[in-house]
Amino acid sequence: MEVRLLSPALTVPKKRLIRIDFEWNPQLAYAIGLITTDGNLSKDKRHISLTSTDKDLLTTFRDCLGKRNHITKDLKSSISLKQAYRVQFGDVVLYDWLVKIGLHANKSLTIGPLQIDERYFRDFLRGHLDGDGSIIHYIDRYNTPLNPKYIYERLFVYFMSASEKHILWLRKTITKLKSISGSINKRVPKNKNYSNFFVLKFSTKEAKKLLNWMYYKPNLPCLKRKYKIAKPFLSSAQVRSQLQIARVECGRRKQIVR
Repeated sequence: MEVRLLSPALTVPKKRLIRIDFEWNPQLAYAIGLITTDGNLSKDKRHISLTSTDKDLLTTFRDCLGKRNHITKDLKSSISLKQAYRVQFGDVVLYDWLVKIGLHANKSLTIGPLQIDERYFRDFLRGHLDGDGSIIHYIDRYNTPLNPKYIYERLFVYFMSASEKHILWLRKTITKLKSISGSINKRVPKNKNYSNFFVLKFSTKEAKKLLNWMYYKPNLPCLKRKYKIAKPFLSSAQVRSQLQIARVECGRRKQIVR
């Protein structure tokens, strides 16, 4: 009698990965904001990557998720022509959870609302800002020829997305949580190779309110160069708290030197 041995693949069932819901915290929410804007979910349903011209941002992103993967050089940005960097890691469990909350591969034009815990929405929003938004501040002297007193301080906060559904959801959630609405404009690039995109804009008074909400305490994960622009507009209480922490750290350094 002929006896056939079954291959190990047939005799030993493959271990199934446990699907979990991650526990929300400021670091995770911030990282999801970055993935939403500058991140990529691979079609292999395993790999997650983030690309940026700010290498420090990738380090912060990696730390928020507890990863230690190498940051490598990527192609230069086609817009800024600056050197770009990239970090990639494989995590099937995290990938599946990201899909569950609304992210997916090739998301730029089709992303819609996301299932973000509202307690940490401002952390998510700060990541969204650092990934594909901007803070603009300048002194407007355009009308000083008419009157030297016509000098105005301008402050704008912008969020951008190629998906109208996503930008509408972003605005709706901000309005719900902070009672500010901003305005949405559609931009049509001159280069036909680029898709239309939508801009959610908050001007001076609403911009200040929004910045104080997003940067609600010291030492939050953020892109330092954007925080530097926001800092002068943060409430005095937040600034005092940051100064106290800086003094404590300075005192500790002096003790170590001694």
